[in-house]
Order: sequence, then structure tokens, then C-alpha cells
Amino acid sequence: MVGPGIDRITPDIQDKLASLLDLLPATATINVQTDAGYVTVSRDWPSHRMETVDSLVDEIAAAPGITHIALPASEGQEP
Repeated sequence: MVGPGIDRITPDIQDKLASLLDLLPATATINVQTDAGYVTVSRDWPSHRMETVDSLVDEIAAAPGITHIALPASEGQEP
């Protein structure tokens, strides 16, 4: 979590935001506006998980008959 309103995010709200990210796996970030400013919340992926994703994408892309594969880009990443 980052942003000037981070002091407004209590542990209970943190748990609820984590639950939202768990329930909405395609959601990269959640933006929360507070009376002290915004807070951007994103999931913290273990690096080995992203390496597995990259490996799977490479294997799919190399398969016969596959001409393209695209995954939703995280904010700030090129598609």
C-alpha cells in the first residue's frame, strides 16, 4: 500500500482489502480515497510465482499452431 492516506487504513481495512484482492484475482490494484488522500493497494506476488507465469506463457507461445498469447498487463507494464 502506498499513498498519503495510508494512515487511515486500519488493520481491519487491510484485511478487507486483501480479501477483495483474493476474491477478484484479475484485479491488479484497488484505489482508495481517504480524507487524507489516496491509497493504492496492490498484491505482493512472490517472485517464483511470476517466474512460473513467464515459463508457462513461453511454453504456450512455443506450441504448434499458437500465434499469440496476451495476458492482462499490470499497471505500469507494457502489454
